[in-house]
Amino acid sequence: MDTANQTPGFGILMILATVALAFGLGATVIARLLRGRPPRLGRLTLLAAGWGVLYLAALLAVSLRSDEQVLAWNADKRFCGFYLDCHRAVRVASVETLDSLGDARPAGRWYVVTLRIGSDARMARLRFFDPRVVIRTDGGRRRFTRSPAGEAALARLHGPQRPLTDELAPAGSYATAVVFDLPGDAREPRLDVTDLPLPDRLVEFILIGDEDSFRHARTTFRLTP
Repeated sequence: MDTANQTPGFGILMILATVALAFGLGATVIARLLRGRPPRLGRLTLLAAGWGVLYLAALLAVSLRSDEQVLAWNADKRFCGFYLDCHRAVRVASVETLDSLGDARPAGRWYVVTLRIGSDARMARLRFFDPRVVIRTDGGRRRFTRSPAGEAALARLHGPQRPLTDELAPAGSYATAVVFDLPGDAREPRLDVTDLPLPDRLVEFILIGDEDSFRHARTTFRLTP
C-alpha cells in the first residue's frame, strides 16, 4: 500500500547542527568570561549570522523545489512523533457527494468523507492532538473547512461520529466521517490533514523538508476515484 511519510532526515540533521552550533558558541562565551577574557562577540555573531543565512537558504531551496504529493483512497498518510516513529496514520476510505443530508441542504454539494484513523504501534496507546482537516480546490487556491451544519445533519441521520482525537489502542483503528459544503464550481478537490499542536507547529515551520515548513508543498488526498 502506498504511504506518505513525513520524516525529513536532512532537516533533522540541520536542526541538530544548529543546536550544536548554538551550544558551542555559548560554551565559548562562557569559557572566555571564566578566564577573564572578553568574548569575541563580533566573530561569534558573524558565524551565527552566516549559519542563519545558510539555513534559511536551504529551507527555501528545499521548499520551493518540493512538489505536491496526491494520495489515492486507502493510501496512508503517516504522522511522526518527534520524528523517531511514524505509527499514526490517516487514509480516505470513501467519499460521498450528496445534494441533501436528511432535511439539510448545502449551498453547493455535501462532501461526506469517511476517514480511517489508525496506529501500527505494538504497545503504545496513541492519538492525534490537534488534527485539522480542510479541502483545497482549484490547485490549492481555495480552501474549505468542515461544515458544522453538515456534520450535525449527519449525526441526526447516523449518530455522532467519533472525534479525530480519540485514543488509538495498539494496532487499532476506527472510522469516522467529516462533512464539507463545496460550491458547484470547485475543481480538483484535495483533502489536507494536519496534526500540529502549537510547539510542534513552531518547530516544523522552520524544519527543512517538513510538509508544514515555510512554503513547502502539501501531501493531500484525491477525493475523486
